[in-house]
Amino acid sequence: MSVFHLPRLHFAGVATTQLPTGPRQGLTDLATNGALCADGTPFPRSRPAAEYDGPRGAHFAANGHFAVPAAAITGAELRAGEVDEHDPVVGRQVDMWGHYNEYLQTTVNRGRVFDVDPASNWTTTLMVGQFGFGRAGRSHDTGYALIGGVRGYQPPRWQDLRRGTVVHQFVVDDEELTWPEPVGGSAAVAALAAELAAADGLVVQFALLTPAEPGVPDAPRRWELRGTIAPWRRGEPRTFPAGRLMLPVERDPHVFSVDVGAEYVTLNLVTAAATLPPGEVELRTARTGKLVAAVPVRSRLAAARHGGLVCAARLGEAGDEALVLVNAWDGRVLAREQEVVLQADDACQVLDHPRHADDPSCDARVEFRSFVRGRPAPVESVRVRQFPNPRALPLAPDAATARIADVADTVSTDAGGVGRFTLRGLRAGSTRILLGGDGTGVHYDNDDELAFWAGAGGVHVRVLPDDWRLADLRDDEVTFETVHREVFAPYEAQYSFMREEVFSLADRCKVETYAQLVWQMCDPRNKAMTYYMPPTRDLTAPKAALLLRYLRQRQRPAHLLREAGAPATARRGIRNRAELVAALRDAVKLELAVMIQYLYAAYTVPGHGAGSAYVRSGRWTPGQLALACGDGGESLEGGVRGTLVRVAREEMTHFLLANNILMAIGEPFHVPHVDFGALNAELPIALDFALERLDAGSVARFVAIEQPDRPVRDVRLGDDTGTGDDTEHGYASIAELYGDIRQAITTIPDLFLTEPGRGGGEHHLFLRRKLNERHPDYQLEVDDLGSALFAIDVITEQGEGGELTDGDEPSETSHHEAFLGVADSLRRANWTPSYPAVRNPTLRRGDRTRQYVPDPEARRVMRLFNDAYAVMLRLMVQHFGAGPDTSLRRSKLMNAAIDVMTGVLRPLGELLTTMPSGLRGRTAGPSFEIDAPPAFIPRPDVAALRVARQLDDLAALAAACPLVPTRVAEISTLMADQLRRS
Repeated sequence: MSVFHLPRLHFAGVATTQLPTGPRQGLTDLATNGALCADGTPFPRSRPAAEYDGPRGAHFAANGHFAVPAAAITGAELRAGEVDEHDPVVGRQVDMWGHYNEYLQTTVNRGRVFDVDPASNWTTTLMVGQFGFGRAGRSHDTGYALIGGVRGYQPPRWQDLRRGTVVHQFVVDDEELTWPEPVGGSAAVAALAAELAAADGLVVQFALLTPAEPGVPDAPRRWELRGTIAPWRRGEPRTFPAGRLMLPVERDPHVFSVDVGAEYVTLNLVTAAATLPPGEVELRTARTGKLVAAVPVRSRLAAARHGGLVCAARLGEAGDEALVLVNAWDGRVLAREQEVVLQADDACQVLDHPRHADDPSCDARVEFRSFVRGRPAPVESVRVRQFPNPRALPLAPDAATARIADVADTVSTDAGGVGRFTLRGLRAGSTRILLGGDGTGVHYDNDDELAFWAGAGGVHVRVLPDDWRLADLRDDEVTFETVHREVFAPYEAQYSFMREEVFSLADRCKVETYAQLVWQMCDPRNKAMTYYMPPTRDLTAPKAALLLRYLRQRQRPAHLLREAGAPATARRGIRNRAELVAALRDAVKLELAVMIQYLYAAYTVPGHGAGSAYVRSGRWTPGQLALACGDGGESLEGGVRGTLVRVAREEMTHFLLANNILMAIGEPFHVPHVDFGALNAELPIALDFALERLDAGSVARFVAIEQPDRPVRDVRLGDDTGTGDDTEHGYASIAELYGDIRQAITTIPDLFLTEPGRGGGEHHLFLRRKLNERHPDYQLEVDDLGSALFAIDVITEQGEGGELTDGDEPSETSHHEAFLGVADSLRRANWTPSYPAVRNPTLRRGDRTRQYVPDPEARRVMRLFNDAYAVMLRLMVQHFGAGPDTSLRRSKLMNAAIDVMTGVLRPLGELLTTMPSGLRGRTAGPSFEIDAPPAFIPRPDVAALRVARQLDDLAALAAACPLVPTRVAEISTLMADQLRRS
């Protein structure tokens, strides 16, 4: 198998990398993982990151993303050397995505590029999380032929530092592969599928060639991409190219490999084709000079379009001799085979420093392979040497001779060519482990002056600083200042993308608001995922543990609530555009109302910190804590509270999807007025919507609201079925409403007015794993009938399940199933894990459908919450009014709206459900009351100033309420200042 075997598909296109260049300028000290100033002295961690004066490089603000924005199949090779450029799969897209983010539920996930050692030119590593090919345009229009998950790092191979070329390789294991949609008439895809049925997976080898310097600072670097897809079997290399390794005698040609088959010789010239001399070359045996194959120029030129693989008829036996590549014109030897090759798939190792010299907990066990003339073979004695990178320790006088890792001096491989050795960190820094080879005169050679390392076998090793002193900090020392100084400050100085694209880690209010998410992204258990933070993967275990302690501390409540003592007939359907618009606005209102009531219920469930306090006081058991709150964000186990929050987030996505359909048919973004005192009378659906604490009754309502579509039959008394009112168009369920919308958009002509590609911009949060498995490119866009129907499928899949799966394939837990599970858990526990919040709280007297909250302090906080809710809605209206097809992910307005939701509404809502309401035995709650939905302000400068002043007012009111967390006022002030500067 491997890329030498058939069938294989070739692809080409463009890849982009955004590798931060600040740490690559020689002023990063890996002894402390700290930045150095321009004068070589350590940059104080107490200084603002913006004052860092070290060199920036061309991509200082890069975010570590690796992406393939444009790549396609260029040819299919079923017979050696015969590349079919007319198979139906040719022209279909090739994608390399990142891993699905369970916490944010994202699609359009990016791969990662990072330096194992930022002081080295040799360690730039890629991470791909998902690979697919076969879509034509959007995958929900024409789906992927094949897609599957990818694990591990993709270390750099066959680097040419002079030309900037590099090879990477990964495997998609057979258990990860799916074939969502066939490519009609494609013999190549059919042949590949048949071969993969007996193989163990798929290998993808690709080269990044000729990097182009960006025209503007910090823009992504663009590369020519060329690669090959082929079957793979266990025992073959996963991350390094297979075959007989050929090394240049002089500088050129570059490294390549050869496979000598029964009829053909195949040369893997993926980066070497352009470095060969212009004439014909020959492959010969090294000792006897026998001709094995002649490689014509035309084959090399054709291969350059298709992945760099060149086939030539085998003209003679190689026997047990090494091979040489010679210039056919003058007989000059160009490249010579390295007969013994030693390589490790996991060739990039980042080790935590051990607690003490005998601590094995941070050791890494590395497996490597030995090949003799391209075939696995035992090697009795393999010498192991290490070469430290002196540039990694700029302040250490012994940097050139430092022993970074402890490893055996000699190792061996077994009969199958497999060997292992153990690495243990000795001191912080970076080193290169050389396996075998002649190391005479060799040094780290960061600029490739020796032309040695590109074909050498070994492992890059980074040992992280010894931070175990942080494990001994007292609880009162685990403060924001400590966390910022020890964890965040080094990254803030040299990696500016976080503060420029997301938020500054120096902003206490933002870090406190997103403390749980910060931990989840930095959880060491996620280091193998592309979304892990920091993307450099050099956060030490003690620093990660410090973050978890900080999360636990932030979850402790300032105040703990305690109890004082003592269809048989055809339905009417939607008939015209006006009725469709009304139905879509009803859907938008439903989704917003459903989201709000789920959030209200979630606010009434104590957070993990409060629950832990209840456990310590004996009011709750550990089992009840787990049921209510899960593990508090340490993993995805969020308990009942986590289920409510997850479902509420997905309802926000449904709200946006329904609005995208509205906007695609020429209507404005719709923010409805949701009044829980009148809502049940306003909606054309027989369901009960209310702001209510979590208990068995509210969960029963949730189950009914998310009820899957099922026929509603007429009732009959004798022959009488009753008489209906044809002018009243109502629905038995939300599913029935979406069913009518689906039918209407299919049958009503000339609905969609949006240009292709302008149906919504870059939203890919809170989408399910199953969706990402088949449609990792999905971003909520709606610009035609197909995308509108798919949007309804997404809504229905999450609510009811079963819309985006095939046949007997199980769907993910729907909202309906999730609430059935919550109901069952509460029934078995015979317990209600919520505060006794009022039902439908209000600030207005005289409304008998809602409960008036008389307590003055609670009313102050309720007004503050409602003002913040109005600001959040205004921010959304402004975004969609000004740029409905611009990026949600990069929108300052939408990011501010999310900050209001998370940093203001959530803490206020959680606080209100613990505050006495003035009604006996009941706490207050957020009422989500506004006088009217905000209207779009056409002047962006006026709108920004209006919202900034509203946020100023919020900050002042929050600061005046002693019970309100200080971060509410801080984040409101921060957002106001940012809007004034926008």
